[in-house]
Amino acid sequence: MRRDRDRLVRQSLRERFVVTMTSGETFDGLLFEVDDKTVHLVDAHALDGATRVVVDGALFLPRDRVAYMQRPEVKA
Repeated sequence: MRRDRDRLVRQSLRERFVVTMTSGETFDGLLFEVDDKTVHLVDAHALDGATRVVVDGALFLPRDRVAYMQRPEVKA
């Protein structure tokens, strides 16, 4: 069941993630929601090398095109 496999991701809602797409595009944002088809980020930025471009509004990424997600370590 997919919901069981998503347990770890769902426990991380409202945490910041860097999401890399299969196309190589990369986005940074707060994981707001996730389901079988979509990853929903808010307070998001498109990343291009050292450049961060603010995404105006919420960002909905097709889950089948997500290569991987990384939760950056929070430095105190």
